[in-house]
Amino acid sequence: MTDRNNSLLSPDFVGTAQGGSEPDIDVAAPHDVRRAADVLRLLASLAALGLTVLLAVATRDFARKAQQGLLAAAAALSPGLRDGLIGTLQVIAMLAPTAALTVLVVRHRVDAVLRVLPAIALGAVIAWALIRFVLADSRPGLWPEVLVGRGGLVHAGWPPAVYLAACASAVVAAGPWLVRPWRRALWALTVSCAALGVLAASLVPLDAFGSLAVGGTAGSAVLLVAGGPTDRPPPQAVAHALIACGIPLAALRLLAAQRQLGGEGLLYSAETTEGVPLTVRVLAGEDRNRELFHRLARRLLLRHPADPGEQTPLGASEHELLMLVFADRTGARVVEPVIAYPVTGSSALLVTVGQDAPLPDDQWTDALLGMVWTSVARLQEHRLAHRALRPEHIVIAPDGKPRLTAFTRAQLNAPPDILGADLAELLATTAIRMGPSRATACALAGLGPKVLATALPYLQPLALIGPARREVARYDQARTREAAQGSRRRTLRPGGRPNLMHDLAHEVRAVCDAPAAKSAPLARFTWRSVLGLLGAFLVLHLVLPQLANAPAALDALRDADWWWLLAIVPVTFISQAFSTCLQLGSVTGRLPFWPTYQVQFASSFLNRITPSNVGGMALNLRYLQRTGIETGAATASVGMQSLAGAVSNTVVAAVFFAAAGQHHGRVRLEVPAGKYVLPVIALVLAAGGLLGLTPPGRRFLREKVWPFLQAASSTLTGIASDPAKLAVGVVGALGLPFIQIVGLALSLHALGGDLPFVQVGAVYMAARLLANAAPVPGGLGAFEAGLIAALTALGVPAGQATSAVLVYRLLTFWLNVPLGAIALNFVQRRGYV
Repeated sequence: MTDRNNSLLSPDFVGTAQGGSEPDIDVAAPHDVRRAADVLRLLASLAALGLTVLLAVATRDFARKAQQGLLAAAAALSPGLRDGLIGTLQVIAMLAPTAALTVLVVRHRVDAVLRVLPAIALGAVIAWALIRFVLADSRPGLWPEVLVGRGGLVHAGWPPAVYLAACASAVVAAGPWLVRPWRRALWALTVSCAALGVLAASLVPLDAFGSLAVGGTAGSAVLLVAGGPTDRPPPQAVAHALIACGIPLAALRLLAAQRQLGGEGLLYSAETTEGVPLTVRVLAGEDRNRELFHRLARRLLLRHPADPGEQTPLGASEHELLMLVFADRTGARVVEPVIAYPVTGSSALLVTVGQDAPLPDDQWTDALLGMVWTSVARLQEHRLAHRALRPEHIVIAPDGKPRLTAFTRAQLNAPPDILGADLAELLATTAIRMGPSRATACALAGLGPKVLATALPYLQPLALIGPARREVARYDQARTREAAQGSRRRTLRPGGRPNLMHDLAHEVRAVCDAPAAKSAPLARFTWRSVLGLLGAFLVLHLVLPQLANAPAALDALRDADWWWLLAIVPVTFISQAFSTCLQLGSVTGRLPFWPTYQVQFASSFLNRITPSNVGGMALNLRYLQRTGIETGAATASVGMQSLAGAVSNTVVAAVFFAAAGQHHGRVRLEVPAGKYVLPVIALVLAAGGLLGLTPPGRRFLREKVWPFLQAASSTLTGIASDPAKLAVGVVGALGLPFIQIVGLALSLHALGGDLPFVQVGAVYMAARLLANAAPVPGGLGAFEAGLIAALTALGVPAGQATSAVLVYRLLTFWLNVPLGAIALNFVQRRGYV
């Protein structure tokens, strides 16, 4: 049946509320919260701020010309109209902030004032730094001369962009304490001020846009650090809604924090005057915002996310009630729904019968899990997907039998991908508690071999919803740590990292007597697609300009000594051997040489299409993780390789500079470091504030950063105490630049050049140090130019220097592209990465 608010009712428990004593309500003390809406606003503001910086820096000339045109159009307006616009702007800028702050003070909104004042200061500081260091160079030549002779109440240049940013920050920070009409009015006034300033030419357009973005960033950051009032209805409003929909309420209690699940509303226990226990789930706008993160992540990662459209809290409650009714008619054991009803504001509640709790992890039995899988089989038979099938959504009724709950994301007529993901999620999360063998046996008993085998293509991380995926990752990391503690000098096997999903797939194939199934193509982006995009960028922006030098290289090859050229080819393979030694010397365990050598070739391919060797480092990190090394230790190993490479380059450069009679004073690097000091300090302080001053930040430090630092410290200590590891690592680090110098010397000799080896080494290291500052893969372009300039300066003819450099790069840089691509495909198929 349906009531006047279109809420779905269950007539067995809903009647007419009788007058009598007030219900016993557990009133929780109000507390500040960090809301998902503030995170969304912060991300949107940062995106707008990044766009502003990109326009001002990357397209400076275009931005200057475009703003010049806008200011010229504004200056063409009649003087009286411009003065009127400026006067209106100044009146709004004076009165609106004063009135808003006065209202907050008069109404004793002390918490709001304590958020607004630091937001104003932070917004003003960020806006001043943005305009001073970034936007100043993109301003058009007409400004500020266009303001001469114009004015309103005061000088035409007031209010400046910094003032506008401070006002926007205040509006955002005060927003949670204001009702929606007031919030919209203040935002309309703030945006109107920016528009009037641009229209009257008192504000540069990019400054105005950047100030609004700064306001959103600063205000949201303050709310995330200090917190704000919750937008959830208070318990009294929930009780009034229950009484209004006809439930004779006697008591209402908020469940303990351990029973609450993030993003799934607040859970209350209730009791009617007849003693019937109820569970009340209250959904609010906060849950809808958290759900938005879930949908965005799935749409970014999955090829076919099949997510429903955005729902209001009332729509989500009604949807869950309908799904519970349908699930019950399939024969599955689910909680009994009572009613979905709106609460104050945009919130809504869903009432179900009973106050059942999830079963503790150590109390799961094969019989209970078998009954759960029987219910899941009924859902699968009728193509009803739960989409959050985890043990925390399974409660135990008073009769001792399990029931399914939390059907908010459930989907009728679900496609095979979603149904398979349901099986994979419940199988993985129960295997964590009971082990893969027992969990698979229970699934087989409830589903049968035919249905269970359909889960094989979906036993992969992408098939799991966020909490389940994180739970599986923590489980695998714990097993990895246990293996590492067993033996520090253990032999590592590529692809041998503990992997619950692989173990489950093996168990399912065994019990179902099914062949190996290819993983379902769930990912929107794969290695091949990403590399294809990077390769296209490389070809368009980096490789094609290099082809202009191809005729010169071909001419040089006609006169070259081919025996010396052939001697350059092994340099590529020897370089990867030294890279392998560096990798072997940076881990405490024993890695096999040949698979590691193949991974280094694959890394060299990725380094050709990503700047600063980012692709190669990511592949090495993935390789170490797949061998069973903990993430912190693997990251420390990759970082140690980068540090060792930088130190070895410095040492080799110093040796060759000294031997060649060159000094560091001959090489001058013009790096405007002072220009970036203030922004870097501001970013470090902001990150430190978010991590150290907020509960989520401290939790991140405690749960993520500290274990990572412990693992990294253990790795460094283990390597430092092993002389053999140190020797192998030093050989690899020093051998890498040295063999490249040998290759350049061979190329120069093959083309008829005559230069002492120590000078060739000095030339190579100088060009390498300069090219490392270029944000392009392998210093492409900058490295070649540096080599040619240095060789020419040392007396090598320009033609020979150019030809030698081009041939050297062809045989040591570009030869790695096809070889590395083949190696990458091979290590992927072997499961090394």
